[in-house]
Amino acid sequence: MNEPVVKCVRVDCPIHDAFVSFTARIDLWWPAAHRRFRESVMVLEPWTGGGFFEKSADGQEIRLGDVLRFEPPHALAYTWFPGAIQKPTLVQVSFAEEPEAVLVIVSHSEGQSGLGDEWPMRALKFKASWDVVLPAYGSFLIEEE
Repeated sequence: MNEPVVKCVRVDCPIHDAFVSFTARIDLWWPAAHRRFRESVMVLEPWTGGGFFEKSADGQEIRLGDVLRFEPPHALAYTWFPGAIQKPTLVQVSFAEEPEAVLVIVSHSEGQSGLGDEWPMRALKFKASWDVVLPAYGSFLIEEE
């Protein structure tokens, strides 16, 4: 299996707030440029077995993935269909308390996608996306203080 894309951000808030902002408030910080629809709502259902959706203003809905693990405030995992071919990739997010911050680590891997030799090229795109998405999350938390 190929190496995952791993990105992290340190946020200055309680771990519970970091987790809730990443999950329940995802629509407030997920960048518009990284959405399928011009106007949409992002919904991550807060339970193992839930879905991850983007819903357009005119009622269209795209399933972005399925929640595989939901363990507040420490862990989240979901499948990710965009950028995959037939089966989804895997995103795992961990939240670790540090003395004066919370370290949020995102690991985006090949998962069940079967991308194999195509993973390195796809991983570059996922890396570029996380280079925008994760700082947007961090900035959102700063603005919320």
